[in-house]
Amino acid sequence: MMNRRGFLRTLGCCATAVALPKVASGAASADNIAVEKGCRPLLGVLRWDMYSGKGATQQQELGYLPGKRGYLKDPEWHDRAPFFCRLTEDVDWVEHPAQAGPLWFNYPFSQELLQDSMDQEIRYAYDAGIDFFIYNGPARNLVAKAYELKNNLDCHVASKIPEAAKMNFVWALYGHNSIHYTRGKVAAMMDETIAYLKMDNWQKVMYDRPLVIVLRPERFRSDLQAASGDKRMTGAEFVEYIRARVKAAKLKNPYIVGAGVPARTYEQAGSLKKDGYDAFMDYAGGYGGMVAERDRGPTYAEATRNLINTYEGKFLTSGLPFLPPCSSMQYSWPRARDNETGQPKKRWYHYQWPKEGDLAARIEAVFDFVEAHSKECEAQVVTMYSWNEHSEGGGLCPTMGESPEYKPVTKWLDEVATALAAWQYPQESNKATQ
Repeated sequence: MMNRRGFLRTLGCCATAVALPKVASGAASADNIAVEKGCRPLLGVLRWDMYSGKGATQQQELGYLPGKRGYLKDPEWHDRAPFFCRLTEDVDWVEHPAQAGPLWFNYPFSQELLQDSMDQEIRYAYDAGIDFFIYNGPARNLVAKAYELKNNLDCHVASKIPEAAKMNFVWALYGHNSIHYTRGKVAAMMDETIAYLKMDNWQKVMYDRPLVIVLRPERFRSDLQAASGDKRMTGAEFVEYIRARVKAAKLKNPYIVGAGVPARTYEQAGSLKKDGYDAFMDYAGGYGGMVAERDRGPTYAEATRNLINTYEGKFLTSGLPFLPPCSSMQYSWPRARDNETGQPKKRWYHYQWPKEGDLAARIEAVFDFVEAHSKECEAQVVTMYSWNEHSEGGGLCPTMGESPEYKPVTKWLDEVATALAAWQYPQESNKATQ
């Protein structure tokens, strides 16, 4: 019989995916942070606090507790469960609730287990060559417990493993529609954000400029313009305030990026440029899919071609630099249910699950595009949706494998790691130099 201590030991013994990519010799000038890192564009991966044990974990995602969808509850989707999950029937050191669902993680909640699990996530990501995580969530001084969306970020910051200090991160400013931002709330948000920005492993780009991502910039703009009196700010004043706060903290001029949700932020490029943003990005950017019956959508390779065509037809003509999105997958069938009845839907937006080599080919194609368009992609950063949106079909985080061995499945992360290690700027090119 395993106990909680034994389970913690099994997490600590998880094998890492691959070795770090090697830095090529004789590469382009290292003025840009991207070139310094490893002779390729930087890869930042979106990461939500979906599986801390709190918040969305037990009801929305795993269905361990009743009350919400339990997107991964059906045995069909157990192969999507993160590596630290277990079948409830195998967790005999916990007294489970009477209505416990078939998937378990961290109930009752243990901070020690969360820290150990997050440490292993960081090892996986860092060893694969991923450059930074993009965390999301509101400030705690604005929302009680930050909607439980900062627990894993706290673990990253508190971690004692050496990889944690080397694994960079950003915390995106969170334009949630429940917060109703005012000038004072923006100031409070930045008070909390500055403490993270001062950390050595906050991601920087273009001559050491802190990367600041604003999630849902249109929400910030509409809230602030609707505020009354001296609580009001224009979109331009909001961006300038962020810039001034970062500079006042004795950091360099931040590189401020507006991120629309989930995609088509190029449609906002004109207003973002007017407000003073340096660039734009998509939260997900799952281009190339269509509403169709399951597995009748475009192939992954077809979606990759559509993605590059969208860059060329929409992004390049937007008039504002951008961080190209490179979604890992777009296959959210666990969530394909009617909002009212809960019944499965027969048609859903998606493209097909990748075949072996498809994900690596996409990364190569996107990096090639970034290298070829160094003016428009001046930060030399690619974003990927996502690390752990397992029920939404975009997860790189290893999955739990099968009982009783629970050997973590690292297939897609391995493919990413191989692609990152293989790509490098052409040695005769100076396009990566900023």
